Amino acid sequence: MPMEPSRRGAQAERTVLPNGLRIITERLDHVDSVTVGLWVTAGSQDDPPGFDGMSHLLEHMLFKGTAARSTLEIGRAIDDIGGHVNGFTDRELIHLHAQTVAEHTQAALELLFDLLLRSICAEPDLEREKQVVLQEIAHLEDVPEGWVHELLPQTVWAGHALARPPLGTRESVASIARDALLGRLADFGAADGLLVAAAGRLDHERVVDIASRAGEDLSPRGHKPEHNPPGFRPERRLISRPARQVHFCLATPGCSQRDEARHAFAVLDVILGSGNSSRLFQEIRENRGLAYSIGSYLQAYRNAGLFVISAGVAKENFQLVLDLIESELLRLREQGPSEDEVARAKTQLKVAIALAAESTSFRMQHLAGSEVCWGRTLSLGEIIAGVERVTAEDVGELARLAFAGDRQALVAVGPFTD
Repeated sequence: MPMEPSRRGAQAERTVLPNGLRIITERLDHVDSVTVGLWVTAGSQDDPPGFDGMSHLLEHMLFKGTAARSTLEIGRAIDDIGGHVNGFTDRELIHLHAQTVAEHTQAALELLFDLLLRSICAEPDLEREKQVVLQEIAHLEDVPEGWVHELLPQTVWAGHALARPPLGTRESVASIARDALLGRLADFGAADGLLVAAAGRLDHERVVDIASRAGEDLSPRGHKPEHNPPGFRPERRLISRPARQVHFCLATPGCSQRDEARHAFAVLDVILGSGNSSRLFQEIRENRGLAYSIGSYLQAYRNAGLFVISAGVAKENFQLVLDLIESELLRLREQGPSEDEVARAKTQLKVAIALAAESTSFRMQHLAGSEVCWGRTLSLGEIIAGVERVTAEDVGELARLAFAGDRQALVAVGPFTD
C-alpha cells in the first residue's frame, strides 16, 4: 500500500510579490516551532570569474555586522529568539535559516533579511574572516575522506562553473576586496532571485506581511543567469598524501534534480550502497572486512548530477576493493536487482521521507527546493508515488546505462608512491 506522510492539516501556500519576491509556507498545526529560510537562487557557480569562494566568504560576513546591528547585537538577537540561526553556501544556492518557536517568527525573519541585505562587511572583519576561510580550506585538505568528494566535481566537470570549489582557493580568497564583496552582496538583493520558505505553526498572510515590509525596497533583477549542463570527463586522478588509507570516489553521470530518473537512482543507491543490507556494504565490509566505511550517493543539481561510490581502504587493498566493486556493478548490469531488493529499497525510501516530514526544517527545505526546481511545491505524496512506480526493470536498465566502463571516473587521495 502506498505510504503517505501524515499531513495533519498541512497545506503549502505561495505568494509572489509585485517585485518578484516569492513566499512559500506550510502550516503544521501539530508543532509549536517554525523554521524560516531566506534563499538566494545563485551560488558559488555564479561567483565572478577569478573570485572563487566569494559567495561563501560573503555568507561568513553576513554575521559580522549590519547597518543596524553589531556582531554582538546579532548574537543577542539570535539568543533573544532562543533558537538556531545559520547559513550555508553550495554551488547553486545561498541560504540563511532560523529555527525557533511560533511567537518569534517575525523577529527571526526580520533578522534574516537584515543579515542578507544590510551587512556592512567592515574591512577589519573581512581580513579576519579571510583567515578563517583559509583555515577552513586547509582543514578540508587535511581530511582526505572529505577532500576527495570536493575534488571529484573539479575533475569530472573541469572547466564548468559547477566544478568551481565553493570554498575557493587560497589565492582567490586572498584577492577578494571589500568593494567586490559589496557588489556581490548587491546581487543578493534582487527580489526575483530571492525566496522565503517557512514551515511550522505559522500564518501565511502574516509571513507575507513581514516579508513585504522587510523586502519593500528590493527591485527585480530582470534576468536569471543560466548554465548549460557540464560534460562528464571519465578521468582517473590519484593524489598522493601522507595517510594511512586511500579514500576514493568512483563516479558515473547521474541525473539532475528535475530528471524523472531520480527515483530509480534513489532505489539503485539503496540497493548498491546506502542500506545496511546493500550489496557493497555486505560484500566489502561485512563479508570481507576490507573497509570501515563504504557507500554510495546521488549528487544532483538543477541540470546535472553524479552517482558516486566512495570508501576508505588500506592501500594494499585499494585495487582489490575496486575489483570487487566492478564485480558487483557487472552483476547488477547483467542480472539486474531482485524484486525483494527493490521492494526493500522502496520501503526504506518511503519511511525516510515519512520520518523527515516530522521536521519543520525538512519541510522548509522541501518547499524551497521544489520552488527552485519546479516553480511549485511537490507534495510528499507525489515523491512517494514516484518511488512506488520504480520497477526492477527500471533499475536494471539504469545500471546497464550508468555503469558502462567508459562512463566511470576515479578520484583517490592516499599514500601513493607511483
